[in-house]
Amino acid sequence: MNSKILLMTSSDEYRGTISGYLADQFTVVEGQAPDPAQAPEAQAEAILAAAPDLVIMDFFPEDALSVKIMQDVTDKKPKVPFIFVDSDPPAAREIVLMAINEGAQAFIRRNIESVTLLNYVNRAMRGPSRLRQSEHSIDEERLEALNARLTRAKTRLNNAQKLICFLLTTPLSNQARRALILSDSAYQRELLKKHLEDSNFVALTASNVAEAVALVIAEKPRIIISDYELDDGKTGVDFCREVKFVHKITPIYFVICTANLDRIASVLVPGNGVDDCIQKPASPTSLNEFLARVALGLII
Repeated sequence: MNSKILLMTSSDEYRGTISGYLADQFTVVEGQAPDPAQAPEAQAEAILAAAPDLVIMDFFPEDALSVKIMQDVTDKKPKVPFIFVDSDPPAAREIVLMAINEGAQAFIRRNIESVTLLNYVNRAMRGPSRLRQSEHSIDEERLEALNARLTRAKTRLNNAQKLICFLLTTPLSNQARRALILSDSAYQRELLKKHLEDSNFVALTASNVAEAVALVIAEKPRIIISDYELDDGKTGVDFCREVKFVHKITPIYFVICTANLDRIASVLVPGNGVDDCIQKPASPTSLNEFLARVALGLII
């Protein structure tokens, strides 16, 4: 049985051309072109009722109508691919990219040649992203079970982080709780200082390397939290080496904060002396994780 293509265009001439291109290989049925006077949900229901294997539809850029219709359809039938026919005048580039990013398989011009159209259609109908072959189909029950396990694991991790933060606030440990924060950002210094003090740390702050070195020598904090990029062209790695290998101040648990996740592997190279490298905290969850990992400096 031929696959069914639902053709939704307002142009009689274009409808006839496309039908002629596809009729030999597919069953082509006609549908209503997108209508801004109708709710996208209602138009999506009409498409679902037709049960097509592929939809070729006029692209209506205003209010992203065509994209909304596609989303409503694929929310219920993810395996139904969409090919959009460009508007007249052509849609802006950013609108086209948005449609592709939201799942459109192709975006074609009205003067497309038959060979090109057939290539687009065949690719959409049997492409690997559509998961049409039964041996590649998703086991929905297994996926649901995996999602449930992931949710439970995230909950346990979050609870463990909260537990560590709670234990830091108890008087059970007599270990020193001094922590030094080195950052040229006053906002970041105050943010970390507040969260450390809320967890019973004595939080020291420095805005430059010279000030930080003086505090390390005088106060001997157990934990140092440093930005990667520092003044005078130095890095957090340079500062760590100076503290541990030049001044030979130990034990110190040294943490580098960076927004660049690609940098972490090079920072943690053996020999640098850095104990941990973490992304700069930006949310309550990441701050919980941050404090939990900093707390390792009191345990190790």
